[in-house]
Formats: sequence, structure tokens, C-alpha cells
Amino acid sequence: MTQSDRQIEGQLSEHPLAELIREIKNTELSGALRLSNDRARVVVYFGTGDLLFAASNLRAHRLREVLRRNDIADRKLQQYPATISDEELAEGLIKSGGITPALLQKARSTQASDVLRVALLWPDGYWSFDARVRVANDLRVSINVDRLLLECARHLPMSFVRSRFSNFDSGFSVLDDIDSISLSPAEEFTLARARAAGDGIRLADLSANGLAEEESLRSVYALLLSGILYSPHWRTALGANVPVKPKKRVAQPAAAKAAPPAVETDTTEADVEGLFTRLKVAKSHYDVLDVPKGSSAAQIKDAYHTLARRFHPDRFHQSSSELRTRIESAFARMAQAYEVLSDAKQRDTYDQAGTTRRIRKSTRDPKGPRDVNVRDQNHPGDSRAQTCFRMGNEALERNQIDQAIRLLAEAAMLEPREARYHAHYGSALMRRSGSRRTAETELQAALAIEPDNASFRVMLAELYQQLGLRRRAEGEVARALAADPANHAARALLSNLKSK
Repeated sequence: MTQSDRQIEGQLSEHPLAELIREIKNTELSGALRLSNDRARVVVYFGTGDLLFAASNLRAHRLREVLRRNDIADRKLQQYPATISDEELAEGLIKSGGITPALLQKARSTQASDVLRVALLWPDGYWSFDARVRVANDLRVSINVDRLLLECARHLPMSFVRSRFSNFDSGFSVLDDIDSISLSPAEEFTLARARAAGDGIRLADLSANGLAEEESLRSVYALLLSGILYSPHWRTALGANVPVKPKKRVAQPAAAKAAPPAVETDTTEADVEGLFTRLKVAKSHYDVLDVPKGSSAAQIKDAYHTLARRFHPDRFHQSSSELRTRIESAFARMAQAYEVLSDAKQRDTYDQAGTTRRIRKSTRDPKGPRDVNVRDQNHPGDSRAQTCFRMGNEALERNQIDQAIRLLAEAAMLEPREARYHAHYGSALMRRSGSRRTAETELQAALAIEPDNASFRVMLAELYQQLGLRRRAEGEVARALAADPANHAARALLSNLKSK
């Protein structure tokens, strides 16, 4: 970047934050990226490509609010006026012994991550990059940027994801394997095909792995943003004279390379029924994958891939629609189990929350999801995810669809193990015609977590009705009534479907 190119600006609709971060990371730039969306302002600092810190003018992102959410006692915070800056508050707390440097650093990392999670979902607004700005050393925090970018790609509207491929469709290659983030099954399938094909693979070849087109495109976009895939045709924003520099490829022994799922021919009707029977009584993700709780990461991966090879929905494309629907539901549940158990952090949280989940299940109204205005007994104050969820539903009531989708997407991203966040996000996406396949993914994710939730089944049935998939809709209604025979919404929908 030359002296004259130190300050560049543009629109987020053309160059979204996630792509700007990836470009800055790949080109090892330093400086400040400033964003604006309506009255919201965000600044993201970089040093030699590393994302160092992020801040915004939103109250929820102030250090004081972050510390509150991390259980720092109000009495410690009330000693300092609300008008002081974050830096002054941090300095005062450290000097008084109100917080340890390690806890402050952790809070700063949370603060920056929260800012990024919001800004990464902005569909429009303005940005400017100033290469002359530097950030103080004490503001540098540790953020898993690749994971955040991957999560962002999973929640952006499908119409937006599709638009990112309008100008190129070839030249893809694998740059790195990133062990610190957990890929979804669809992303793993896409990456396996890219590894097997070598450099220069076309988009159409990456899409030819049995996945739905939308799921495949989203997987490719997620892998590009996270730095695992690379294309020389990727659009740049910071000047044509700044190439997107590939990272050094990580050597991988041939025996360790993953291959696309092999097609097995020994799956019998009895095997399929055995799978359905086992999943029906499964009480945990371990039961779903048929592995002991103490299984290693390698054992969990092997178990999932064995199941995927035998029961992938693509193997049943010539079966009856009822069987395909059951297989798709079973596969979604297995994929969700693998996504959680293959990630060490998510697995630990899942294991620790076992007792809490059982308490919630016994107190949940079987006729529907919890009221969005009822606070969780284990969380007397609203978390950021709860706030987004409540505000998203309020926006839906005002018919502000785009705002509702952004808020509900953020809730699902912040707390991916909360089924109702996925369900209501999927329900909101149903109102946007170009996002109905993404809505299906979110609703299936909710059902993978809570397979006996009749209300979520009705939502999915309504989606299938919208898509003209009547038999699938009837199948989901039947499952809803099996879980809750008195569910009025399910009965009404079934009557409507049979009358047509």
C-alpha cells in the first residue's frame, strides 16, 4: 500500500467486514478499520495482519457492561462514574485491586469479540481504512478470528452469500488445515473434495459432492473467509496493487488426508430401522453417535464418518419421500452431535450442562418453546444473546423483518446450543423467500438439539408447506403430534394439508 493509499473507504454492501478482515489478515496490513451503520460506530485495529482490538459506541459494548456480564460486582464498578472512558475504568480497577490483569484481559477479549459478532452481520453501512493508525500495546487481545469469520458465514443471508460468487467460479485451492476451529459436516465434505482435487478446482466441482446448492455455496464461502480455501479471483477492496497473499500450505501426510465419503453397499433395511430405533431412545449426543462419553476426538470423528458413509441422505435419493425425510432428520441430528462433540470447548460446555438440560426439559411447557419474556432461572439477568432474541421477536411483531433476522442470527451465533434461538431465526427466515433453505437448516439444527419439541416440528412443517413439499410437511406434523398429541397448531396444519 503506497502513501496515497493510506486511507481508503467503501460500502459494506460491496465489501463486508468479514471479507475486509480476511484481506487485511492475508496481506498483513496495519491500521484502523472504521465502520458505521446508522448511529452505530465500530473501529477495528490491526497490526501486521493480526486483529488486535475492536470497540464500538454501543452501550452494551462498554467495558463496564462487559464486566457486569462477567460477574464483576456492581459495588466495585459504582466507585467510578459512568462517564469515564473504558481505559480510565480499567486503570482504576487495576490500581484498586478490583480486578486482576488476567481477568481484565479476558474481559477485553470478550468485549472485542462481542463487537465483531454484531458488525460482521451488518448488511450495509460504510467503512474506511487508515493505515497510519496504531493501537496501544495494552489493548491487544487474543481473538480466534478464523472461528468468528466461519460463524459469520454460517449466519449471513443466502442471497448475500450467493452474490459473493457472481464474478468468479474457479481457481480454488486448500491453504491450511485449522485445528482450532470445528467445521460442520457440510464444510468437511467440501474441504475433503477440495483436498482430493488439488489446486485450481472449479466451484461447480466443489458443489458436486451431494450437498444442496445453497449448503455447498455457504460451505465454500465459510472456508474462504476462515482462510482454509483460497482463490486468486477473490475480490479485493484495499487497492488492486495489494495482492491477496496465500499463506504457506501446511504439509499433510497422504494417509491423513480426508477423502470424500465413500459409498457403501451393505446398508440394509434392518440397519436403517436399527438407526431410527437407536435415535429414538438416544438421550445424549454420545448416544446419537453410539460412542462412550469418554471417547477421544479421533474416535468421535471415526464414528461420525462411519455413520455418514452408511446413512448419508444422498444414498436414499431413490427411496420414498417418507424414508428420505426420516433419514434427513436423523442425519441432521448426527451432524449436530458431531459438531458439538468434535469441538473441545463446545463438548466441555455440553458435558457440564447435562444436569441443567435435564432440569430445563422437566420444566419446559411441552406445547411450545419458552416465552421470550421469561428469564432463564439460571441467568437472572439478560445475556447479550437473550437480549438479541427478545429484540428480534419484538422486531418481528413490528414486521421489521431484516432487523429481526439480524438480531435472531446474532442470538443463534452467540449461543449455538440454545435450540429456540435457531428455531426462531429459522422461522424469521421463512418470511424471506430467498432464505428458505437456510431456514430449513436452522430449524433442523433446533430439532437436533430438542428432537421432541412439537412447536419446532410445526415450524419446519410450515416451511415445507411453503416450499410445496406436502409429504415432508405431513411427516413433520406427524412427528409433532407423536411428541404432543394435543398440539393444536399441529392438528390445524394437518387438517389444512389434507384438505388440499
